[in-house]
Amino acid sequence: MAYNRNQARALCTDTEYAQFEATLADHIEQHSEAQLLSRIRRLRTLRDKYRDLYKRQRLATRARTGSKKGGSAEVNARTEKKARLFEEAIRRLTDRMAYLERRSRSQALAAARAEAQARARAAAAARAAARATRKAAQRPTTTRTGGAGFTSRGAATADRKRTLQKTRAKSVQAHVRARGKRAQARRDSRR
Repeated sequence: MAYNRNQARALCTDTEYAQFEATLADHIEQHSEAQLLSRIRRLRTLRDKYRDLYKRQRLATRARTGSKKGGSAEVNARTEKKARLFEEAIRRLTDRMAYLERRSRSQALAAARAEAQARARAAAAARAAARATRKAAQRPTTTRTGGAGFTSRGAATADRKRTLQKTRAKSVQAHVRARGKRAQARRDSRR
């Protein structure tokens, strides 16, 4: 049975009630993990106190009445209710602790995952940079021309163009292209 504030107020002293009230939903979210642990310790002490008192009262009533049950249940009911009330409060606090631990664990995992992804991106960028430098090292930046020595790429391209012009390669290629077009036209006209 869940105890509400009115029931707890009727059962507890002022300090016990303050401990109980700190475990209710509107107060429990304000506590840090250290505060929760401290409150759990205090509530366990109170619960153990009333549980032990209830056992002693029951045994005393059993000895006094001579019955195995220990007399009527109403005699020790208040002490038993207090023990249950504090047990409930402890359960709420331990649930909250478990929630906070899960949340901090998931945040730590998310941070670790983000860090791993950042490291992976940095490693990929480093690999790409290394690959680019390797390719740049393999690519000749200068070429050797006829006896002029090493020149830049632009100079080599210009040299190639001049060579093609000297050998009339452009006009030869145009002739071959035109001959192919004429042959195709003849084949098309036979159809």
